[in-house]
Parts: sequence; structure tokens; C-alpha cells
Amino acid sequence: MMERAMKRLPLHLLSLLLLISLLTAQPAALAAPADSAAHQPACNGSLYRVKQGDSWSRLAQSTGVSVATLKAANPAAAQHPQGWLIVGQHLCMPAGVANPAAAAQPPQPPGQWIITVRRGDSWAVLAARYRVSVAALQAANPQAVRAGEVLRVGDQIRVPLTPELTEHIACPADLTVLGPAAAQVLSEFIGSPEALRSYLQRCGAFSANWGAVRAVDLLGDETPEVVVVAAEPQEAAGGPLGKLLILRSAPLGWEVAYETGVASDIVLLEAADVNEDGRADVVWTDTTCGANACFTTAHIVSNIDSGFVNWIEDGTTMASANVSLQDVTPEGSGEELVLTGGVIGTVQAGPQRAMTTTWASLAGAPYTLQTIRRAPSWCLYHTIEDANRTLDEKRYEDAATAYRAAADDPRLVACWQRPNEVDELRAFALYRLAVASAYNDDQADAEQAIADLDSRYPDDPLRDLAHIWWIVFRATGDRSAACATAQTFAERHPETWERLADFGYANPQLTAETICPAE
Repeated sequence: MMERAMKRLPLHLLSLLLLISLLTAQPAALAAPADSAAHQPACNGSLYRVKQGDSWSRLAQSTGVSVATLKAANPAAAQHPQGWLIVGQHLCMPAGVANPAAAAQPPQPPGQWIITVRRGDSWAVLAARYRVSVAALQAANPQAVRAGEVLRVGDQIRVPLTPELTEHIACPADLTVLGPAAAQVLSEFIGSPEALRSYLQRCGAFSANWGAVRAVDLLGDETPEVVVVAAEPQEAAGGPLGKLLILRSAPLGWEVAYETGVASDIVLLEAADVNEDGRADVVWTDTTCGANACFTTAHIVSNIDSGFVNWIEDGTTMASANVSLQDVTPEGSGEELVLTGGVIGTVQAGPQRAMTTTWASLAGAPYTLQTIRRAPSWCLYHTIEDANRTLDEKRYEDAATAYRAAADDPRLVACWQRPNEVDELRAFALYRLAVASAYNDDQADAEQAIADLDSRYPDDPLRDLAHIWWIVFRATGDRSAACATAQTFAERHPETWERLADFGYANPQLTAETICPAE
């Protein structure tokens, strides 16, 4: 009966019944997203929504905790292969860590600075000295309010840090006098970082979203130094122009122990013994933006003989970089400096891929570049470039393997805009395979590579160049003589090298002089 009734139902009703049965029969499949969300670790603090411009290092500065702590609380977000944060994703701020969203809210009640009552002090004297009302001063110190409003020598009094507290100290006219002005504030307010922070906020050189004032013992004398990142109020490309300062206490007051030049968008990453050599280090970045990309440079200075000197070799600038300190290699002392990025956001830059560079301090020595790891790619050009770098490093056997893959692997594809890109690059790969094999004393493989070039690309001018080079090299074994012959041919036939001379301004450009590596 039921079967006959179903046959009499209109087609659209049958479709509706089928849809309802599918929806009710597979609740497990429909619930899969909720089930997968259950595998995410619970947040024991507060959630923060990532906004434009956020990075791990910037959030670490604004919250006052390390990048490693933030990543440990957000393992899923930390797995991004380029180390980036995605606008709109939610991060867990661990319990006790200030949420950056809260920091961006309207200013909270002022902080406090503790002073010690001296002979002759009274509520009125202190109120006049620190430019607050007697009522505000007493409200902040109920424990010291006694009958007759008597203060005792040695009482600890909390002074509310209001903008008026430092208004007798002029704001710096520009960044060249920022250091002396900061030293004056610390001298007058007994090294109080809170007073300096209040002063910089009043002068527009510090905000809840930018800048840093951190007290830390860098010289090992049990007296904290103060590390400052402050800025000029106006904006610069990529962020505000600013300086990083290190100030220390001296017999006649506070003084500047170290200061950077003027730079854009400075972010303090760490002030501690980063490489565990018993000496304190200060690590920061600055970022400058152009029309198509922002370039970040990492810096490290270390305390050497009570002064601060550069403790990292040149070359730490990267496009679109995320910078962090991580313990990633056993060879390095303490933490390594890790930069991830390297992609310029414009077509004219050419085919690109993200990279990660790792800088390590070996046995406490200055940081040097240890590894460059590039993201995997099926772009034929990238395989050629990897092989070229390997050949330049004189790893001839590895270079030959890479060139053979570039010549033969069908999965590798064109990724630029030359009309005959794949054939041009594969012909180049066979020529360079012959060079790498010859330099590796493998004559058979060198001859096979040239034979493959003859059979596959008989009309490519690189075929003639390869033959001329091989005749000289086989006869003399002289790399320089063979390459000189190849270079002369390339100068007369630019089509041999122009194929790799225009892969975007961010990539190496081949020339007639570099078509044959003699060394």
C-alpha cells in the first residue's frame, strides 16, 4: 500500500521527502564541524580578534609577553607555514595577559609612582610638588591618612601619574633630543618607567598601540636600565618614525647608553640574555613600506664591557616578514632569530615563494645566518634557481640532480609570462647539467646532457653554446677558458641568456657574463 501511495505522489513531493530523509539520517556528518572544533584547546584567558597590521611580534610587544608564550597558547594559528596571522581569526590571550583589544579602549585611570616622605613634607607640599590635588593624593593613599593629616618620614606615598606631573619638562622638538629629554625625566623621577611612560604619552610619542618602556637589568649591576621605543607624532611610510633608546643610571643622573638612528615602525622584541652567554641583549625590528611591499630589518645589540655593540651580521632585511625568537637548532646558544616571509606583492616582482631564514649565535658569538628554507614549489623557474644556487655553492652532485629534475620532471610548470618558457628553461637546465656533471668529474653524464639537448631542442642556440663550451673543457680541463668561450658566444647571441634575464625585479638576472660559472 505504501509503495502504491508513493508512486501516486507528485515528483516534487517525492524530492522533498528524500531530502528530509537524508538530513535526518546523517546527523554525524552534519555535526562534523562542531566535532572538529571540539579538538581545539580551550582558552583559559580571553579571546582577541586579529586585525589588519597585527603580527606575533607586535602582539607580544603590546601584551608584554614573549612570542613563544602567545604561540604556545595558540598552536593552531602558530602552524601557519609563513608565520602569518589571518585577519579575523581569534587568538587566545592567556590568563593574566592584557588583551590588546582592551589596550585600545579609552585611557584607564592613571598609574602610580611611589615616593618616600622626607622631613618637611606634608600633604599640601606633596600635592604642589607633584601637581595633584590633596584629595587625589589622599584617595590614593588611605593607609597614610591619619588624624591631623600628619605624614611621617619614611611613609611610602603613591603619586597618581597625571600628565601634569611632567608638564614642566618640555616635550622634545624632534627625535634628536628625545634621549636627553627621557634622561631628564628619569633623573627627576628616580628612574621611574611609569613617569617616563606618562611623559611620552603626554608628548604624543607613545600610545597604547605603539611604543615601549621597559625596565630591565641589562648591565648586570642590579640596577635596572630602561629600554624605550618612542616616536615622533607624525606618521611615516609603514609606521611612525622613532628611535630605540637604552638609558642607564649614572653618578650625576640618568644618561643615554645607546640609541639607534631614526627608523620607521620600531618594535621591541626582547630585552634579556637571548643567546644565554651571560650578557644581556636587546632585539628589535624596524619596518619601511614602499608602493608594493614592506621590508622589515631585525637588529640585535649585546652588552659588551658595559656598552652595547651590534651582535648580528648584515642581511636581516626581508619583505613582508614575521620575526620571532625561537629555540629551533641545537647548534645555537639560547634562542635563534627566525624571519619568515620574502614575498613582494606585485606581479612585476616575478614568481616568488615564501622563505624562512634562521640566524643563530654559535657558542655566544654574534648571530650569523645558518639556514635558508624556501617553500615547496612546482614552478620550473624555482627549480632552476635552486639548482643555480647549489652550483654556486660548488655542490656539484646535488646541482646535477636538481638540473636533471628541471629538465625531466613533467610536474614542473611555467609560472611567468614567456611564450616558450618551459622549453627555454629545460634547455638551459640540460646545458647547466652538463656543466655541473663536468665539474663533478662525471664525463659520461656531461656528454649525455649535451646529447639530450641535441635531441630535444635542436634549434635552441644554447645547443651551440654547450657544444663550444664542451669542446674547450674536454680538451683542456680549464674551466675559465671554457667559460670565456661560452661567454663570448653568449655576447653575440643574447637569446642564450635573455630567457633568464627578465623574471621580475625580485629575482636574479642572468647575463652573458654569468651564463657559465667558472668557479
